[in-house]
Amino acid sequence: MKAYNLCALILWFNIRKIKKIDVNYKSKNIKKVLVFPKSAGNEDLLEAFKNKKNNDIIFFILPRRFLKGIHKYCFKNIRIKDYFTKIEGYEKVYKKKIYVKSLIKIFNSLNKFIHFDSFISFNIFYYAEKYLDEVCVNLNKKFIVLHKESTFTPLEKKGASIVYGKNNDKSLANKISVYSKTQKNILIKSKIASEKQIIVNGCPRSDYSFKLRKSKPKNDLIVYYLIEKRRAQNLISKKKKINWDNLYSQTLKYLLEYIKDNPHIKLILKGKTGIHNNFKNTKFLNNNCVFINGGTGEKLLKNAKVVIAFNTTILFEAIAGNRNLIIPNFNNENTKKRDLVYKIKNSDYFVNSKSHFFKKINFYLNSKYKNRKLQNKEKKVLNYYLGNMDGKSGKRLANFLRKTIS
Repeated sequence: MKAYNLCALILWFNIRKIKKIDVNYKSKNIKKVLVFPKSAGNEDLLEAFKNKKNNDIIFFILPRRFLKGIHKYCFKNIRIKDYFTKIEGYEKVYKKKIYVKSLIKIFNSLNKFIHFDSFISFNIFYYAEKYLDEVCVNLNKKFIVLHKESTFTPLEKKGASIVYGKNNDKSLANKISVYSKTQKNILIKSKIASEKQIIVNGCPRSDYSFKLRKSKPKNDLIVYYLIEKRRAQNLISKKKKINWDNLYSQTLKYLLEYIKDNPHIKLILKGKTGIHNNFKNTKFLNNNCVFINGGTGEKLLKNAKVVIAFNTTILFEAIAGNRNLIIPNFNNENTKKRDLVYKIKNSDYFVNSKSHFFKKINFYLNSKYKNRKLQNKEKKVLNYYLGNMDGKSGKRLANFLRKTIS
């Protein structure tokens, strides 16, 4: 037991309160919740409780690396990865029992330092967090998943229910919040969760984009969310040979040429951690070309006069924020590879050539900003992918958590 107590003590030293969420400490019904943080999921939670009065939930975070470390120790040389968490075979079953039993003892010891009523994870299929549902059942705590994945291409959507069910066990989470009805249906079809477990609340962090509609962007700023070259080469599509190398190279080449000819225009290249790290030391970065790596990208939308993106959630956040959106389509990706591209029927967003690209950038940079109402076709795509066409997903999530945790 000394080892488990020591682990609990280490965890306690590394747990931090989320200070950005206000709490009404005078409440007689305060609940404490431990969150295993993750980019985008954190922003969802912050947006849901932003400026909330009389909040009686205190959120704490524990870096996910600690659970991963315990998982690695218990499973030794057995490799288990995200989305492939199913336990089969004597050795894996045995190791899993050790892992679950260890977590039960560690978190039970943690109760001596601080008592948590609930745990929150941001994905059903994170390997080190997958079996926290069993731990919570044993400790009489609630396990809640705010599942932050929802934007699938048609091919990903088609294969998701098979991949989910084949490679993962059913979730024992008390409740699962998802962005869209599509994601809810996939989880039900794959038998990962029941209909009663799942609630559709939409994407809370996209509420921020709706608020931007009243905000005038800067006139000289382009934000390009760098394309993921292997966006469709993932566990859902299983298309190993598919990549976006040409589109990636063309888009970057054209943009660098554009700002070279227009030095008064600033370009921000937004990358993802672990995917675009090689940009840190590139020679073309200068005063009017900046690289930002990691974190969510919605805050960059505020000042962006032009947003350039492809197959990323930021597409829909840009639409919600009334930003001038351009989707590179130099090789007719939206027709030749339609199953691998998000379903956006509005052709006005797409550019099919270099001249068309430059023409559209010039038009947007020189146009006056006008706040307007969302069109029905925009609402439809926002509802399909983000489950949010009214900018109130944060409110729905906050109400959901209060009800579930109480």
